[in-house]
Amino acid sequence: MKLLIQLLEFLRYTAFWILDMLKGFIIKKHLKEIKTVLENSQSSRAIEIRQNHLQSIINHAISTTGFYKNIKHTEYLNEFPVINKNILNNNKSDFISSKFANKKNKTVSTSGSTGAALILSLDRNKVARNSADTIYFSQLAGFKIGYRLFFIRHWNTYYKKGKLLSWFQNITPIEVLNLSDSTIYKFINKIKKDPSTKGFLGYASAFEQISKYLERTASKPLKANVKSIIAISEHLDEHTKASIQKFFNVPVVSRYSNTENGIIAQQKANDPNFVINWASYYVEILNLNDDTPSNKGDIGRIVITDLFNYCNPLIRYDTGDIGCINFEASPPSFTKIEGRKTDIIYNTKGQIVSSFIIIDLLKYSQIKQSQLIQENKKEYTLKLNTSKEGLQEDLIIKEFKSYLGEDAMIRILYVDEIPLLASGKRKQTLNNWMNSTTPEY
Repeated sequence: MKLLIQLLEFLRYTAFWILDMLKGFIIKKHLKEIKTVLENSQSSRAIEIRQNHLQSIINHAISTTGFYKNIKHTEYLNEFPVINKNILNNNKSDFISSKFANKKNKTVSTSGSTGAALILSLDRNKVARNSADTIYFSQLAGFKIGYRLFFIRHWNTYYKKGKLLSWFQNITPIEVLNLSDSTIYKFINKIKKDPSTKGFLGYASAFEQISKYLERTASKPLKANVKSIIAISEHLDEHTKASIQKFFNVPVVSRYSNTENGIIAQQKANDPNFVINWASYYVEILNLNDDTPSNKGDIGRIVITDLFNYCNPLIRYDTGDIGCINFEASPPSFTKIEGRKTDIIYNTKGQIVSSFIIIDLLKYSQIKQSQLIQENKKEYTLKLNTSKEGLQEDLIIKEFKSYLGEDAMIRILYVDEIPLLASGKRKQTLNNWMNSTTPEY
């Protein structure tokens, strides 16, 4: 049985590259270039490749789209306006390149669970580039084409694959909305019996649920031939990362990506920083309240220019996320990715507080789920899915006041469940005040 599984893995790997060969090695060429840029980032060749791609997409956008046609100084990126989902939605036809308007393009759609819904078109070369990016960063985490991928996410109609395609790609979908203890029990038993070489890809909150189940059931480390674990879409806390790594004996990394662009950055094993995909994107960090660059090392809005979507050019696209970059690193890397601007929590003095403070609640073993909400300047709600029995509210409030301010008014609200968003994700922090007004201090 094991030999048959290994043969199928080899055949899938070989078939993938044969198909690419028949199409002119398009993915292989992209993969070679990605390696050149990311693994020799300071070389003259890597710098030249990136500059050429940036200038090419700028010239293309100006000459073939209505939105960018009036830009004059093509050599200066800061001459271009910063755009976001709302601007894209309000000017859909103006962002479509006239050269690709009537061609067969791929449509992608964001769920809209954390902002405005968005539908974009990707040309074939952009789709191939995304495939090459996925191969490169998956290999960086230990996953190779042909391995079995357990993909834990919300599988709505848009993302569902046919059985034949799933078999060929060796993908096993796991629905995050059904991730109960019984589902996790079946999942664990399945991977223990399955001799395939495996990788896990899924929401960070799903890995948190799995790790808590394994801890509650006093599970021992599992021998399941898992080679890679990649968390996506949400922040993966250090406790969950360490726990999952212990149970499956493989390093866990986080990936930063979005539907409209692709893979923007990913961690290396045992490294908290994120390798930025400079091969496929130009990344800026801008101030939270204006479109000027933030000071080096300061947190700001993550704004990217997609170097490969010629059908729907996105120049200086505000992802809605915030983070900071260490520009002294080679290549410059994200040191923080905090999530969306609407999830930022401020203390009572108006200073940003890391959303990671909610992770401190993990030391209370009886707390199943938690969420911190800022209601206004000094009022906060801490939702807890737990029993009150044995929980020291005073200590929790005191601890959170040390982060939020001694004058913070913190209300603990006990709930039976903190519901998932329509996307299957669960927010750890939420700023109702930010969503309804602009904070002033």
